[in-house]
Amino acid sequence: MDKRWLMGVLTGVILLTGAATARAATDITGDADLQHAVATAPQGIPLDNLFAMSGWDNFTKLIDSPLVDKSIAQITRDNPTTMDVQAGAIWSKTGLTRMNNQFDMSQDTDISMWLYFGNKGPDAGSGMAFVLQNSEDGIWAAASGGQALGVWGNDKNGYGKETVVSSAIQNSWALEFDTRVNSAGGYGASDAFDRDAVVSAGMHIASGYPGQADSYNLLGESRKYYASLNHIQPKRVANFADGQWHHLSLSWNATKRQMTYHYNDRDVRTGASRSGMDVVQDTVNIDPSKLNATSEKPNVYWGMTGSTNAKNSENGLVLIDSSDTLGQVNAHATLENATTHRPVTAGSRVAVGDQLTYRYTFDYDAMTSHQDIQPLTMNVPLPQPLTWTAGGVRYNGGAITEPFTAAELKSTMIQKKWREKLDASRHQVTVQVTGTVPPVTHTTAVPEVNARFFGPNYQTQLSLPGYHIATDVALKLTNLGAATQQLGHHETALVRVRLTNQDQPFAQAELANYRVTGRLNGQELPANVTWIDQPVGTAEVTLPAEYLQPGDNHLTLQAQDKGNATTVSNSVAVTLNRGPGTLDFAEVSPAADFMPTALTGTAQRIIRQPGWRLSVSDERGAGRRWKLLVRQGEDFQTQAGHPLSGQLLFSWGDQSKPINEMDTLIATHTTASDADVVDVSGHWETNEGPLMAINSDTLAGQYRGILEWRLQDTPG
Repeated sequence: MDKRWLMGVLTGVILLTGAATARAATDITGDADLQHAVATAPQGIPLDNLFAMSGWDNFTKLIDSPLVDKSIAQITRDNPTTMDVQAGAIWSKTGLTRMNNQFDMSQDTDISMWLYFGNKGPDAGSGMAFVLQNSEDGIWAAASGGQALGVWGNDKNGYGKETVVSSAIQNSWALEFDTRVNSAGGYGASDAFDRDAVVSAGMHIASGYPGQADSYNLLGESRKYYASLNHIQPKRVANFADGQWHHLSLSWNATKRQMTYHYNDRDVRTGASRSGMDVVQDTVNIDPSKLNATSEKPNVYWGMTGSTNAKNSENGLVLIDSSDTLGQVNAHATLENATTHRPVTAGSRVAVGDQLTYRYTFDYDAMTSHQDIQPLTMNVPLPQPLTWTAGGVRYNGGAITEPFTAAELKSTMIQKKWREKLDASRHQVTVQVTGTVPPVTHTTAVPEVNARFFGPNYQTQLSLPGYHIATDVALKLTNLGAATQQLGHHETALVRVRLTNQDQPFAQAELANYRVTGRLNGQELPANVTWIDQPVGTAEVTLPAEYLQPGDNHLTLQAQDKGNATTVSNSVAVTLNRGPGTLDFAEVSPAADFMPTALTGTAQRIIRQPGWRLSVSDERGAGRRWKLLVRQGEDFQTQAGHPLSGQLLFSWGDQSKPINEMDTLIATHTTASDADVVDVSGHWETNEGPLMAINSDTLAGQYRGILEWRLQDTPG
């Protein structure tokens, strides 16, 4: 028997790469700072298919955020027990056409990201850097830890500048976010990069070319050299490592060859733009030739590096918000009232039965994009209490081809993925959902919504405003005062009315939707109407006297819906009777004195003491005339009844008239307005007006008498 033996040999191959392209999510148990960072992380792009990880000892890992898996890159980790010197990096992957994440230096490019530097403040590790590089090592590129931040050169060996330069990432430009000042100096310490005036003062942002010899200064002596770093345009930062996410916006202008950055420019909770003393920004020139980038080969790698030192570590985290290197997408959202064909804005009102459409549109620029946008997962809220009737996904402005099901429209959130990607043939995607406003028993607030869209190479969040559903109203306006008001000639009229909905009070916030208008004597109301707090719905109309004519004035008031001119209340009529103007004394001194005088045994004239006040008010209108007269009402005598030997005079200029029991004319006047006031006594000189003439036989004593002032209306 022919026997043949077959020996099977189990063979295998182990493939090692310098850069892993996918990692399992990191276990964050026991690291309170990392747990906090992950819990508060904004939404980002999944990084596993877009970036490769590199660095010493493979410290760099990907972490799931609560919103998107594998969207947080942990460049360095907090290492409280074993103080390893870490250096990590993530680098943009190259790929096939329409799958390339490289940075094209011939094209304007915007990149947006979030950075986290731990919570150790001045005890943090070394920091991180945004890097553009064209090294031969590509996605395996890595430099040393400590002050090198995973990108600069290493000066430990002491042999000179050439060895420092050669240990850096070649053909690179770095924007560093340095959390530790390295200024101690000395051979082998690798702690002298930060000796310039600005960077030696604390945490800072600066830039430079790690692979260029002129980026370093050589210090020390032969074979014991050490280096300092020439920082380009350094900027001080108060504290990177404060346990908060910080936003970074980068904008490359290919024509000017300039990179503009804004650090701390967005709020981590809302995503809104922010300003303040802690926002750091600058524009830095970059020479593409130092990255070995040419017009024929303009692409370079981009990414983040970071490091720790032998004594200090930190959780150095990166989350990519958006990047033009992936795809150029303009995303926007609109909320339209399809019934009124008007946009719905924050705080506006919609009516029962209105059809509202929430629309999210994504316009893709295939000509300038390096990648097609893969189908996005969408979390689209369906705010209550609307009844959702239709919706779905449509492409290039056509009909809906991916309709939402009835079950999906009954939920509070649409959660599903588009079927198609954005590419040259499908340059636009629109997601829309339409709902009907249901009947409500009271004005109901519909909240603002924030829709999330995320996929393998793009993410965004789009917000639409909140608004109010208005109930059916029957506006009723009630006069809170008399139907007829009697007013003085110069008295201000105050009219109060209250607006209710079928006798039911409005909520205070609802009153902003209504206004009270009116007409006075057939003309549009000239005064403002203001709402007051108590009781709710009370409007106050103030009409100064000059708005009113003498006699009856007819005021009509009506409430109106600001958004719907056909919704009006009943009219309220008020008669305002403005009294005629009067002629009267504006002021008369109740008591006035003459100057105390020593008798000389001769005839004397005694002048007034200061303080006599006499003025006339005439409200009857321009062109009216009056005259002022005076007489002596009671003779001057002492308390014992001794009469004054002498008489009163009224003097003006060098003339005088006696004042006795007969009227003496002292002034006449023609008015110029219905608020005419004449200060009669103010025109008297010291030796004018009432004077007292006494005879030589006047006895000493205190004399009292009465002067009577009389006003007379004189026809014009």
